[in-house]
Amino acid sequence: MERHPRKRNPVGIATGKLILAIQKECAGTVGESDAMLARRVLDRAHTLLQASQSSSVASLLDGRSVQEYLNAEWIASHPSVKPSIEALVSELNAT
Repeated sequence: MERHPRKRNPVGIATGKLILAIQKECAGTVGESDAMLARRVLDRAHTLLQASQSSSVASLLDGRSVQEYLNAEWIASHPSVKPSIEALVSELNAT
């Protein structure tokens, strides 16, 4: 049986890159509370990915920014994730 690669839309691709950036940041987390918060941010990013597959990101965000949805405080303390968020927002605006 032939396997077909999954086709992702541009929003899904950008969300996948955001997840990778968050995972990279999670690897450097210190302390239990930061690790728990990082896990929550990662879980929300995965929810965004699922929403991108059904084109329901806008309804998931419900007027919030991607940073607000993920956790603006965590994002502010992990600025290396911001370019991935900006790329995702750019793709969301293009659709």
